[in-house]
Amino acid sequence: MISQQEEPSKLVGFFREYQPEIKFIIIFCFGLLLAFFTLSNKFIGENAVKPLTAGQAYVASNILNLVGFPNRQNGILVSSVPEAKYKFGMEVKNNCNGVFESIVFLMAFVAIQIPWRRKFGWMMVGFTIFHVINMMRLVSLFVIGSMYDKPTFDFFHETFWNYTLVLLTLGIFIFCAHQAIKAPATPSAADAVT
Repeated sequence: MISQQEEPSKLVGFFREYQPEIKFIIIFCFGLLLAFFTLSNKFIGENAVKPLTAGQAYVASNILNLVGFPNRQNGILVSSVPEAKYKFGMEVKNNCNGVFESIVFLMAFVAIQIPWRRKFGWMMVGFTIFHVINMMRLVSLFVIGSMYDKPTFDFFHETFWNYTLVLLTLGIFIFCAHQAIKAPATPSAADAVT
């Protein structure tokens, strides 16, 4: 029979043994809640997220013009010019700008229990890689929408790129976190004396 004194000690032992994992989960979940709550604020949406999304539409529009898909960009709208061979228009919405995926990636990095000097650089590398991939997503969706039928576009928009971004976000996080964890620690002043 287990005594009542053994039960709390098992629970305390569990929390001690898994303290880094528990801290990660708490920081990660709290950070996500705080970030998503902040993003749901209308002021933040209009003054931070919408200009960021318009900036992404601007970059995608310029890339599309370079690769032979003449278009015009107006805010978050990208549409073919009248004389273009392929006609298409798309609106870059909040779910297509990579903000939510970026928050998941960044909060996971914030929650890792390693010093900031080791994780910050890799956090920015991963963030940049992710946004380059998201830009490829926007450009490819415009090309697919211009050249193929709606069911093909819908598949790439709603299925392929959604799953691909989740997997790539996870892969980029694992790679960058591994690099940050294995980075050599900066020697301390005590090490320099010896």
